[in-house]
Amino acid sequence: MKPPNQLTDEELKNLIGNYRRLKRTDDTAYPELLEEWSRRKGLGLDFDTTMRAVARAAQEGRFLSYKQLAEESGADWSRVHYVMNTHLGDLIEYSHRQGWPLLSAIVVNQRNVDTGDMEPQTLKGFVTAAKELGYAVADEEGFLREQQEKVFEWARGRGASDDQSH
Repeated sequence: MKPPNQLTDEELKNLIGNYRRLKRTDDTAYPELLEEWSRRKGLGLDFDTTMRAVARAAQEGRFLSYKQLAEESGADWSRVHYVMNTHLGDLIEYSHRQGWPLLSAIVVNQRNVDTGDMEPQTLKGFVTAAKELGYAVADEEGFLREQQEKVFEWARGRGASDDQSH
């Protein structure tokens, strides 16, 4: 197989679909395909930058807003606003496939950066993505808080070095 960055969009999309259809998403190549897809479709959102920003915020024990995340990549919030959910959905799946907690748990609306609360629609999307990955979720708010704490613990265990995103 060619490296993901040498595949056409169509080839990449087909490969991701085939991995999912064949239930081979635990294959080590699959997260690399997801990362490349997110890089291409992010309209300026950079996957590596997002992971570093989330790791840094978690290391500092703080939540991060969507707009702050866009600014970290040098992306125009008004341009990436509509692809942010897809970008973070890719991050959820990528982090799960790496054996990490669901990193997007600490990314919230600007008005909630002090509390870590998610708006009802955002929480619903987060939980839906988690369920699609096989997580059992009975208490949505409790699941979110559990994942947030796991992200903070994960970051403390890794250190805040920018080169530790993978």
